[in-house]
Amino acid sequence: MTLRVATTQAELDGCIALRIEVFVDEQDVPMDEELDGRDDGALHVLAGPDAAPHCVARVQLLGDVAKIERVCVAKQARGTGLGADLIRFIHAVMADRHQVASFKLEAQTYALQFYEKLGYLAQGEEFLDAGIPHYLMTRPA
Repeated sequence: MTLRVATTQAELDGCIALRIEVFVDEQDVPMDEELDGRDDGALHVLAGPDAAPHCVARVQLLGDVAKIERVCVAKQARGTGLGADLIRFIHAVMADRHQVASFKLEAQTYALQFYEKLGYLAQGEEFLDAGIPHYLMTRPA
């Protein structure tokens, strides 16, 4: 399984296709909320063979904060550790390419323990995003 930054249109298309499969088809997130117009300025990372990723995420650089978004794993790859590998890869890429002081993300509530194992701490109150309970989580770089 290869971890990499998307550099081709085919890889970006694969990232978006997996996000639609997981968020729109499985979790009923409206298409216009998933495709929010922020993909062009973001870094996209993926894990998997060729342009058919098994795990993807999008990263927005906000000053010295890297905001990790749209993390999803294909059904056949869930529970394999691939999601954790992808998050650790993002940490390494951002440390190598940017002066990042911290990371933040908005985690679905069921995934809190997953992110806590990667050094993230929940902040504030639970909130809804696309009708799904989330928490803001942060981690120093």
